[in-house]
Amino acid sequence: MKKLLFLSNGHGEDLVAAALIKKLSSQTEITVMPLVGEGEAFADLGVNIIGPRKSLPSGGFSLRNIWFLAKDLLAGLGSNTFSQIAALKSLRGKIDLTIAIGDIVPIIGALTVKAPFLFVGVNKSNYYKWFGFNYTPWEKQLLASYAKKVFVRDKITQIDLTTRGIKVSSAEYVGNPLMDCIDKMSNVKSCLPAGRCQMSNEGIVIIGLLPGTREDAKINLEDLGKVAEEINRMKKLSIPIKFITATALDNLPVGIEKKSFAEVLSSADLVIGLSGTGNEQAAGSGKPVVSFYGRGSQYNKKFAEAQKQLLGTALDLVRDRNPICVAAEVWQLLRNPEKMAAMGKAGQARMGKPGAIEKIAAYVKE
Repeated sequence: MKKLLFLSNGHGEDLVAAALIKKLSSQTEITVMPLVGEGEAFADLGVNIIGPRKSLPSGGFSLRNIWFLAKDLLAGLGSNTFSQIAALKSLRGKIDLTIAIGDIVPIIGALTVKAPFLFVGVNKSNYYKWFGFNYTPWEKQLLASYAKKVFVRDKITQIDLTTRGIKVSSAEYVGNPLMDCIDKMSNVKSCLPAGRCQMSNEGIVIIGLLPGTREDAKINLEDLGKVAEEINRMKKLSIPIKFITATALDNLPVGIEKKSFAEVLSSADLVIGLSGTGNEQAAGSGKPVVSFYGRGSQYNKKFAEAQKQLLGTALDLVRDRNPICVAAEVWQLLRNPEKMAAMGKAGQARMGKPGAIEKIAAYVKE
């Protein structure tokens, strides 16, 4: 039986890895190393999970925030990294194929194992204008020299990798794997009691709130709750509004209902999000997305501006986190259904089509 190793570098990457594992687990022996967090996406898949699986204060964003890098170092980032390297070295000669998902970190991990590898770049795109968010020259060089295959998340990134500068001839766009993971993304511990899971937005404005899944989620939900309060204060009495959120947190702000992630995306007219992968998937589902600068380590000013580059007009970024300013922008959109529809179409175009998981799994099987 062939032996596969999955290296994933974040929440969205874990989702993609888990989706691929479900397509491959019956024919292979699978080992997983989640490089960020505890790897909750793999808990019920019957795979061998290795590595320290330690949650750090930054949630994996320490390289983009010096303050959180210091916090991570104090929390054991150094020992965590050395433990991961040791675990990877112990697999040398025992793995037939490594599937690296994310960025430079899993690429280096795959090279440490010294087995053939393929790369799935779910968080790298040429829509980004900033250095490091798109493919760096050293990433291109490593992929061109060592990767058996590179799967990219959009067509313009494929064109760049195959035609410009250091050429990665194996790069191919077969769809965006994040768009295959929406119905598998369960951010709530359980659905509401029977009979309350079906929602209809007939005559009701439904606003979805996405606080994210990392350490910032609690303060993000607090801020989203304040925005919801301001939206209610600004509304006309004749307009009913429902707020729903996808989160594993309890003690939600008053007036906000907990739903599954898939329900939020299927039901919401508009999404307000402080989430990385969640905002992208909402945009790809055709939902207009509003965001603002968060207070935590992930959805800070730099990350928000980068996501604006990625999603373009699909994302309405409010650059003042004051809840009144965010609520006012939401009402501007709700009064302009044509703009909301245009934002939805832009999000679908930027995020691309589903179907990548099936095709990547087929490549691995071959």
